[in-house]
Amino acid sequence: MEQNKITVERFQDPKWGAARLREISLFGLFTDDELTRLYKIGRLVKLKPKAHAVIEGEPTRGLYLLLHGRVSVYKTDPSNGSLVRLAMLDEGANFGELSLFDTAPRSATVVAEASCYLFQLGAEEFNRSVVAAGRDLQVRCFRTCAEEMASRFRKLNADYLNSQRLLWKYALRRDEKAG
Repeated sequence: MEQNKITVERFQDPKWGAARLREISLFGLFTDDELTRLYKIGRLVKLKPKAHAVIEGEPTRGLYLLLHGRVSVYKTDPSNGSLVRLAMLDEGANFGELSLFDTAPRSATVVAEASCYLFQLGAEEFNRSVVAAGRDLQVRCFRTCAEEMASRFRKLNADYLNSQRLLWKYALRRDEKAG
């Protein structure tokens, strides 16, 4: 019980939290003071095992940072409606960062594997903070966001091209064997 209290007290320390936010690439150009302010406007969320942090299709917005515990990320299989595990995330991982910038519904379901502590930063609070900080932070923030999106797009494009090459390679091989 004493260990849990110490952990929670650590999670409530804005300087400690700012150091965790520093590890998220989206915040790469934020100063330590800016990250401390962001951490102060977020909230600590405790999840019991099997509780949902977010549910696919929900309209919620905000970034989550896993401070303690482990979560699984699931996507619904459209062919049968079952949930398929895509990943397991450990302490330090984050999810939901894209929802800081758009209003699209959640693209996956995230479920606690054990008791977890998450830092949650709502999109409205984030945007108000960035606007209040002035043009310099806005430019740095959106530059980093654009770079992150470009990187993800390039990776997605490369993954798609590789999958198409493999598909055609094996599809053609099968056709040659049949013929």
